[in-house]
Amino acid sequence: MRRQPKEKPPRRTPDVRRRALKIIAAHPGGCTEAILAAQNIPADVLIELVSSGLVMARSELLDDEDGAVEATTLWITAAGEWVLAAQM
Repeated sequence: MRRQPKEKPPRRTPDVRRRALKIIAAHPGGCTEAILAAQNIPADVLIELVSSGLVMARSELLDDEDGAVEATTLWITAAGEWVLAAQM
């Protein structure tokens, strides 16, 4: 019996990463993960951008009437700005 090769997970297109960088760059005061989710940017793309140093993120607990809510805000780094400029 021959084993089937494991399928590789689909790679994200550079377009998704570029679009995420553009959205984050358009919010100099910080872009929330919720804004990016509304634009169909998957969380794994954000993790990849943070891991590669193109974006920095900060999570904080915010109190509301229903209890604490975690909010993640992202900012583009100088390296991320350089990547965007190089792709134009």
